[in-house]
Amino acid sequence: MGKETSIWEKLELVIPGFHGYKKKELLREDERLVREKVAEILAGARRELERALQRCAMVNCGQLVAIDNLRKRLVMLEGKVRHAEAGYAGFFDRVKVKEPELEKLIQYDARMVELAEEIAKMAGVIRGAVSDPARLGVEVLNLDDKIREFEDTVEGRSMILRGE
Repeated sequence: MGKETSIWEKLELVIPGFHGYKKKELLREDERLVREKVAEILAGARRELERALQRCAMVNCGQLVAIDNLRKRLVMLEGKVRHAEAGYAGFFDRVKVKEPELEKLIQYDARMVELAEEIAKMAGVIRGAVSDPARLGVEVLNLDDKIREFEDTVEGRSMILRGE
């Protein structure tokens, strides 16, 4: 089975030093910048949960394990987003990421920014609710739901890059 060569690749083969059109490269660079920003926001949310854990330990609250589990999921998501597959496709990659897929990636990335900001805000709420056990339990469940939504968004993004 032969490899399909895109117009961009054909031009790169014909014209030494040709690196494609600027728009395509800018889309890829933007995609990388967005992922960095999302990872940074998630790191801030993780730090909020670490502060909540310290306060929770001081007052011996019952949500210590649940908050720590949320923190661990944020650590994993932060790394997954920061080191996620980019919109770049190698010359011999089976799945080619072209402009339509890059546009979808950017839509997913925009949703990730929104969700990350909501997660950061909710993590701050949890830190403030440590002294109120009933409210803290509800806020922990809300954050768990939001993180799950974020995980689904990350998976949707990965499916595009896998060609699914």
